[in-house]
Amino acid sequence: MAEEGLHGGHRERMRARFRTSSDLEGFAEHEVLEMLLFNILPRVNTNDIAHRLLRQFGNLRTVLTASVNDLCQVKGVGVKCAEQLVFLGQVFRRAEKESFLTVQADDYESLRVYLKNFFYGDKTERLCAFAVNTAGRITACSVLSVGISDRAAFDMEELKRFLIYNNADTLVLAHNHPFGSAEPSNEDILLTRRVQAILDKDIRLIDHVIVGADTEISMRGRGFFRAFE
Repeated sequence: MAEEGLHGGHRERMRARFRTSSDLEGFAEHEVLEMLLFNILPRVNTNDIAHRLLRQFGNLRTVLTASVNDLCQVKGVGVKCAEQLVFLGQVFRRAEKESFLTVQADDYESLRVYLKNFFYGDKTERLCAFAVNTAGRITACSVLSVGISDRAAFDMEELKRFLIYNNADTLVLAHNHPFGSAEPSNEDILLTRRVQAILDKDIRLIDHVIVGADTEISMRGRGFFRAFE
């Protein structure tokens, strides 16, 4: 059905809300994704698809970092829609990469503030790797896993390829505890030790930062790295 039909009024109300507020602060995550899909799927109820995508991938960021094949597994998402979402994700990552330029990874206060904003609003736990260049600046980010159960099961070879591709000689790990304390768990310590063990001798793990609901903790600052370096 054409946008002017059943869904046209709803879409116009959503757009009017955005015009009035001029930002997305008052929009739920599924509404943001729904609006993002308006132009990709002009004659489809994108609300249902947005909900299905978020159920499958967890949050907006991971929807936009998923592969075409994985996106196409979601009902209502065809190849063209998936390709557009991947393209938008690449655009956002390019813009995000530009924001890295002001982040000095070896300055914990700068890193802490950046990561606090990076994970802001996330309701799903994500483990991320940040490549750092010889000048100490973050140059790229990769989402290694989404959800608590997947955190220890990510592909170590994928991490290595990410570091090689970005010519990284230093790595920062970070993950969030969306609704809990930032205190490292035994699993966090074991994961950090595991990553440290597989890194090439030319790549240094500088820190593993945990972003909790109310604070951030540097595992290096807490002395955990002394046990396995």
